Amino acid sequence: MKLDIVLWPDPVLLDGTQPITEVDDELRQIVAEMRRVLFEERGVGLAAPQVGIPRRLMLVCPSGDPGDEVVVLNPEILAVEGEEIGEEGCLSFPGIYGRVPRAVRLKVRYQDLDLRQRELELSGWVARIFQHELDHLNGEVFIDKMTPESREKVEDQIEDLRRRGAESTA
Repeated sequence: MKLDIVLWPDPVLLDGTQPITEVDDELRQIVAEMRRVLFEERGVGLAAPQVGIPRRLMLVCPSGDPGDEVVVLNPEILAVEGEEIGEEGCLSFPGIYGRVPRAVRLKVRYQDLDLRQRELELSGWVARIFQHELDHLNGEVFIDKMTPESREKVEDQIEDLRRRGAESTA
């Protein structure tokens, strides 16, 4: 199995995902392949839809260093606090960056690769990554959350990506 980054506007990025109810060899292969893609692409987070898999699975790795990634299954946000605007990019939107408002602190619940339930309190950069990747699992993308000024600055790039996507499916 070889997975690659799916580029917007591929429908898998917008359709939402299904919960994970069991961890089998196939899911472990998907996680291993997602790790490869994450580090080859020099990302800090990766959601399963970004590699064409509509499941509630994401990797979070704020350091960008192999071995530091956390496998997150079936995540949910339990509480949020504060808001700050920060710059974001996305592997499914190459070369596009913009300012996005996000909660500063989160309390989250998820399952690990052994389906054990975990709860964490996250803040700052890690909280931003978690929210960005969770959006992917919910069929949402960061360009739709950008500040109006940021969105306006990258509108031509977004339109180019949309056109390329239309051409590749024609």
